[in-house]
Amino acid sequence: MDNTASLFDVDYVDAVSANRRSVSKPLSLVTGTGYRIYRDCILPSIRAAEQEVILVTCFWASSTTRNLLHDELVSLSQQASTKGPSNKICVHICFSSSSMARNMLLPTPEHGQRYSSKEWYKLGLPRPHQISNLNLRITRKFYRPFGIIHSKYVIIDRKLAIFPSCNVSWERWYEAALVVEGPVVQDLLSFHSNFWEYNSKLAALAPSLSNGNIKSAFPTTLTRLGAPATLLPSPHTPGVLPDHLRPRSLFGICSCLPAQAASYPPTPLLAATHHLIATAQTSITMITPNLTAPAVLHAMDEALERGVHIVLHTNRNLMTLEQLVTAGTTTPRCVKKLKRLSGVAKGSTAGRLDVHYFDERSTSRTRYHGRARDVERAEEADNVETVPVKLHAKVTIVDDKRIMFGSGNMDAASWKTSQELGVLIESEEVVEEFSNQWEYGSLVL
Repeated sequence: MDNTASLFDVDYVDAVSANRRSVSKPLSLVTGTGYRIYRDCILPSIRAAEQEVILVTCFWASSTTRNLLHDELVSLSQQASTKGPSNKICVHICFSSSSMARNMLLPTPEHGQRYSSKEWYKLGLPRPHQISNLNLRITRKFYRPFGIIHSKYVIIDRKLAIFPSCNVSWERWYEAALVVEGPVVQDLLSFHSNFWEYNSKLAALAPSLSNGNIKSAFPTTLTRLGAPATLLPSPHTPGVLPDHLRPRSLFGICSCLPAQAASYPPTPLLAATHHLIATAQTSITMITPNLTAPAVLHAMDEALERGVHIVLHTNRNLMTLEQLVTAGTTTPRCVKKLKRLSGVAKGSTAGRLDVHYFDERSTSRTRYHGRARDVERAEEADNVETVPVKLHAKVTIVDDKRIMFGSGNMDAASWKTSQELGVLIESEEVVEEFSNQWEYGSLVL
């Protein structure tokens, strides 16, 4: 068997992304809990907005983060009023879920559910008289039974994009957010318009009202010039049954029938992610809440055969019921199977698989270099919100040169039914910055 991997092909990535690969400028990388990312990055960026804020998330729930967003919108309206009563800032908030019961009982029409101003307070948002200088719109989309809109992003004044992994919710999970400017922002605007505006063209913004600099709103941790960046959408794939319950998968269980090859919808995000893993030469670092997607597991097994070193950071117990429903299995089971496959004699060139369960680190602190940062953070006034207990970031690093951020997990839901969004950055600087901020175990660097 020829275990030599094909080389990473930029032309392939550009083609599967519909020519979205371009040079953009990563400005900042922020990690920590969702609360911390909103506090230190997203809310300061909203504060600097002059004309428009677009905020898209998956889960919307009562939380400290939502309370902070409420107060920020009130302040933004007051700030806009100082520039004249006719000065209005447009704010569009989009989300998919506020409760599972609501999703099942009240799916939305294709164009989404629009909330009237009388309903804003039910979502934890200001009442109309509190934000008279904002043009606020709220839209929800969810398609039954598995049509979650999982993508997450923020766009400020059509100049700046933030790709966070976090929801607006209470979970104390480790997250990551990348801030970018450049052509990728326009690609994101086009994606947003096609899906959330139902293909309507966005109204033009007026010329900048001031010389304000959005980038001064948050710490700039990345300093070099631009890097190739590719926006990678993954549209929702409708289906009545999860993939593992479809006849083709069930028939594949029978030993008398040929095994079915692991497949996935050929969306830009999934095709590019698979290509990243399939072309890895030396190393893969995979940070994902869960790992149950057969196509990913198969690609990882092939990478190990080629001698690639893989470090996996995931959770042992996170959304287990959802995994059983959407995949018919769980992350620990899949990891065990992958370890067993990687342990089969494959010659001296076989790679190594290192697995770390993030939610077990408190009982095995020495595995994480004995760092006491959690203890230090617990001394902060808002320690309850800043110490993560689970892993929710979605980051894939290949050969120390390319790094993927976004909303997509390496699980069956993200690879079969959910709408996702990712951004691929070809930059050693961004890889290095993430490794400097990561403090929960080894990375392949």
